[in-house]
Amino acid sequence: MNPQQLLNEILPILHSVKEDKVKLEKILSFLQEEIYEEPAPEEVPEKYKVLVSRMAESVDCGLVCYFNPDTLEVEDVPQSLVEDPDEFEMMTGDDGEGWGLKHAEWENCITIEPLHPGESFRIMEGFTNQVSDNRIQLKLVNALNRKRPFANFRQVVDNSEFRQDWFDFKQAWLEEYVWREIELVMDDGEAGEDSF
Repeated sequence: MNPQQLLNEILPILHSVKEDKVKLEKILSFLQEEIYEEPAPEEVPEKYKVLVSRMAESVDCGLVCYFNPDTLEVEDVPQSLVEDPDEFEMMTGDDGEGWGLKHAEWENCITIEPLHPGESFRIMEGFTNQVSDNRIQLKLVNALNRKRPFANFRQVVDNSEFRQDWFDFKQAWLEEYVWREIELVMDDGEAGEDSF
């Protein structure tokens, strides 16, 4: 059978158990343990490594990063200034005009936005799944399933020997995210102009 024929055999089986949580969990567990292989992260070229690391830290702080692939310049702007300049000025007393921002003038500009809460949650889940201590892993799972999962997760991690592991994991994940965003635009060959 060719791949499409195999897929045509598999999908009706999945559809037949779509309401059975236990069976779906078994299928998911089997796929994760026996079939699925995490794709290897793309290696960031040396000339971008420092920039990608810096942009990952900025994104983690809630900043929008504008990246000029031609000059390797980066401008970080608070997301609230990008989304609603009037509200930003009202809250901070700063209209952003004195910042000397140039990204609107760049011929090529790649915009990298902060993660949405759902994406940040996925990072925490990914870290939880790879923690080697079953006791801490269970605490993290419970933290993620309670009210205020971000605060609960942070409390468990901060009070464990895995605190630095968490920071390293999150930084690596964010760097991969930033590089994928850059690579996506550069591979298309059309770094579009963005402005706010």
